[in-house]
Amino acid sequence: MSIHAVQTGGQDRVTKRQSWDNWAGNLHSSPIEIFRPTTEDEIVALVQQAANRGLRIKAFGAKHSFSGIAISDDYILDLTSYDQIVEVDSVNGYVTVQSGKKLSHLSEELFTYGFAMEDMGDIAYQSIAGAISTGTHGTGATFGCIPTQVHSMRIITADGSVLNCSKDENQDIFHSARVSLGALGILSTITLKCETAFNLHAVEKPIALDEVMTNLDDFVDSNEHFEFFWQPNMQNAFTKQNNRTTRPEEPLTDWENFKNDVLIGDFIANNLVKVDRIAPPLSRFIRRNLPVTYREDYVDRSYRVFTSERKVKFVEMEYFIPRAAAKDAMERYRTFLQQTGIVPSMSIEMRFTAADDIPLSMSTDRETCSFAIHLRTHERYQQYFEGFETLMREFDGRPHWGKMHFQTKDTLMHLYPQWEQFQVVRKKLDPDGRFTNAYLNRVLGQIE
Repeated sequence: MSIHAVQTGGQDRVTKRQSWDNWAGNLHSSPIEIFRPTTEDEIVALVQQAANRGLRIKAFGAKHSFSGIAISDDYILDLTSYDQIVEVDSVNGYVTVQSGKKLSHLSEELFTYGFAMEDMGDIAYQSIAGAISTGTHGTGATFGCIPTQVHSMRIITADGSVLNCSKDENQDIFHSARVSLGALGILSTITLKCETAFNLHAVEKPIALDEVMTNLDDFVDSNEHFEFFWQPNMQNAFTKQNNRTTRPEEPLTDWENFKNDVLIGDFIANNLVKVDRIAPPLSRFIRRNLPVTYREDYVDRSYRVFTSERKVKFVEMEYFIPRAAAKDAMERYRTFLQQTGIVPSMSIEMRFTAADDIPLSMSTDRETCSFAIHLRTHERYQQYFEGFETLMREFDGRPHWGKMHFQTKDTLMHLYPQWEQFQVVRKKLDPDGRFTNAYLNRVLGQIE
């Protein structure tokens, strides 16, 4: 990577800017330059260069956020080559990794050291820094979001300083930085507290949605990790019940993985709207009967069970509501679909997360149910997403920071008991707004 200054003369004279798009293709920007650092020293130099020139700077690891959290029209850091495991503490289970490391690669490498992350989301495309900064999560009533697995981290602040923070060092910064939205600095290295590598016994099967909702607490409490997907207008939900086991691996075959994730999960279920238009009776038959004979019971490495491939590109909105409100929220959602006549082309997903104490975590101070909706990238989402968000706000829903939402500082700040505590740390580390952008100004406000 070469570090250089763009030609100046009182003002930038730029003849050609770079082009940047996110994974889903719903976000675009034209930064002055996209840099690809491979060392911490290079990141420090770039932050200092941005500061000297009065430019803003943002970083990304996988471009998988659907919100504008990583956008910049000045400097962008592509951290995909800053992706090495730095240190493994085999005695205590601490693993230090550079911030651009993809979760998929990290999980495979952790296994070779005999370790695993205690919980993961349902995809592994994100970088570890992106997952932490946006509060990404898996599912399980006794498991927190991924940021709760962080033991310590190094942060590059607005003047190029490098801070170590943990529960024992720079505690106030560590407390807020675990879910920082990229507003406090560039994450350099992250130390995770890992578990000894483990297998999961997975049972994936269709269950009538009404039965799932009636017995929801039993499903959540009797499994370490429970979640379900539901394609609107279908009778059954696709449930996933995952629990630790000492049994050896008995993985799905390649065909079974393809059938479950691609054929059923992506292609058939997500093309039913087209069938609705062409052949309504066939669509009704498929919706009633597609999942009836589907069942998988297998054992595999934890990260292979937690995560799945997603072949279809989509946009997503995800809200976090009190776990106790899950049943009411589902009933209100079904009524909303009936009243509007909306028939979503993609399924909804419901997961469950333990409470934590992180200021901007979506699960701060309450046990949480996450409720996610999806549409393909080419579909019009405005009416569906706005209506869903209005519904979620009735339950004091908190939006996922990396997913689409339409809220602002004024509508968000009352939802987070430690909101002001985060703002104090933000002003301390980035007084001039070096790491801000339009999205952060909207959801966090201007630095005052």
